[in-house]
Amino acid sequence: MMIPALILILLGVLLFVSYLDIKYKAVPSVILTSMIFVVLLLRPENVYFGLVAFVFAILIRDLINNVAGLDFGNADIKIFIVMGLLIGNLQNFFLLILIFLIFQFVYTLMWRWKVSKEDEMPFIPCLTAVYLAMVLVGGFA
Repeated sequence: MMIPALILILLGVLLFVSYLDIKYKAVPSVILTSMIFVVLLLRPENVYFGLVAFVFAILIRDLINNVAGLDFGNADIKIFIVMGLLIGNLQNFFLLILIFLIFQFVYTLMWRWKVSKEDEMPFIPCLTAVYLAMVLVGGFA
């Protein structure tokens, strides 16, 4: 299986911002906005899925905030947009949603059980795992 350079570069960036999210609980917005810009330039045909991913991320942010009182910030939304821009069909978009829901549920349980019940939970590491899973199952075009 040949993995395009763009996918690997984005994985490297996501690993880096995951580290920043865990260590500093902050990510420079310019990094993620640049990712959106580059992927949009290289995959303009997938703009529909980028837009749908944006709306889904807003929905998730609202649900997580209203139900659990947790923060799902702008950085997390931008990562969802990037993943949406990499998806080429509806089947893979539904796969992204399914993987996200499973990973987020397990990640939240593990974080609350093993790490902390009160500390702010960084979401980017979970989104990076979702991204990696999508790469491994061939969900990105």
